[in-house]
Amino acid sequence: MHDSRNILIVDDDSVLQKLLEEYLPLHGFAVQGIANGDKIEDYLYAYSPALVVLDIVLPGKSGLYWLKHLKTVYPQLPVLVLSAQGNAIDRLRGLELGASDYLTKPFHPKELLIRIRNILYGYPTTSHGTLRIGEHLFDPERELLLSKGGVVKLTSLDNQLLHFFCQHPGKILSRDAISHALHGNDHAPLDRSIDMRINRLRKKLEADLSNPRHLHTVWRKGYRFTP
Repeated sequence: MHDSRNILIVDDDSVLQKLLEEYLPLHGFAVQGIANGDKIEDYLYAYSPALVVLDIVLPGKSGLYWLKHLKTVYPQLPVLVLSAQGNAIDRLRGLELGASDYLTKPFHPKELLIRIRNILYGYPTTSHGTLRIGEHLFDPERELLLSKGGVVKLTSLDNQLLHFFCQHPGKILSRDAISHALHGNDHAPLDRSIDMRINRLRKKLEADLSNPRHLHTVWRKGYRFTP
């Protein structure tokens, strides 16, 4: 029986461990920390955590190894993975293996708290969640589009455009509506540059431009996005 207040932190950063062991109890959580995954089974049995916060880079077997183990043996146990800045491939792999969320180091403890609450209780977060688009993972807050090949570079307008499509899945969006979303009251009606911008985004998103999965042109009406 899991206690929704119990959090297990698996991270060999002793400073971070101490910080979280002091911070999270102030917000109603009980925290236990271990430096690697070797004793993770003992702690799961004795401590019955409701959530595991798991660093990807650990001494000995990696966090990804332990994540795969946890999701195989305890598929209902949520895991939040921590990863170093710029380590996009590991973040993508972690989410593919079943992690509930990821957080990039360094981070503010309050952001970890928000994400823990969101996973356990469904609380709304103050940030956009990670969105799955086929084999891609899109994080609009960090302007990241992750694929198996790595990080796909997005401009700010690419990010804004893709986020707008994600907010309206399956709907036909006119060029005028898209232009207004990007430029506000400064948009130009029937802005044809939208077509070029969408074509550039399509090249970054689609594996096969001749048969797009996500960004579809609807003749004389606009565009439809399918996640």
